[in-house]
Amino acid sequence: MDLRILGRLSLSANGVDYTPTAPKLRHLTALFMINSNEVVSVDCCIDELWPTDPPKSALSTLQTYTLQLRKILRSIPASADSPDAALELRTRHQGYQLVVPRECLDKELFDRQVATAREELARENVRRAATLFHSALRLCEEPVLADVRPGPSIAAYRLEIKETRFSVLGERIDADLRLGRHRAVIAELRQLVNAHPMDENIHAQLMVAHYRSGQRAESVMVFHRLRRTLAEDLGLEPSPQTKRLFEAILKTDKLPTIEVPDLRPA
Repeated sequence: MDLRILGRLSLSANGVDYTPTAPKLRHLTALFMINSNEVVSVDCCIDELWPTDPPKSALSTLQTYTLQLRKILRSIPASADSPDAALELRTRHQGYQLVVPRECLDKELFDRQVATAREELARENVRRAATLFHSALRLCEEPVLADVRPGPSIAAYRLEIKETRFSVLGERIDADLRLGRHRAVIAELRQLVNAHPMDENIHAQLMVAHYRSGQRAESVMVFHRLRRTLAEDLGLEPSPQTKRLFEAILKTDKLPTIEVPDLRPA
């Protein structure tokens, strides 16, 4: 069984697609899947499906959708290696709970790979950590639930995953830099600093990547551009860590000694 929410909504088993096709039913399925194994209240369902003007028949229509979804779920065969693992939509007090085998959901796989990557980093197994970060990020290359028109809950979830992905991307780039992949990440970092002109961490990463690639002048230019942007837009200076990195780049001739400072929130 393969359940996906990090890109397009997908429910499949043994190569057969069971994803609902009706827009509202897809929408409700997506809401249950982002809240897998948790109770979603009836009010939350109605707010998500009809955020501005719910019809008088909203409750009965919701009940119809849940019946249709249960019919689809019952048609999905259990996995051969996990015969007891099945999707089930349960009625709870004033809500519904979609019971999902965690090993079948792409978001759970993403979380496991990221957690394991961080453990490997703590053990100084940087190459293994980088591989896991790369694998996790491939799971969410597309926008979350790109084919579902979002209400408030799904919109908030999209933003949450976008921020999580960006944070993990920074960790992956740190690992790549530690492995000496300086030139390989420069083009990616240039795109990122253009998209996030006030993010000090990715600017610091680009400074280090340029410097370790023998491009000190480009590294200096990155710092000055960041400094100008922060001053013009926020009236701020770069952090002390970023300034120390800049000073080290100006003074140091031993390329491997320059490291990316830790600029992430605690």
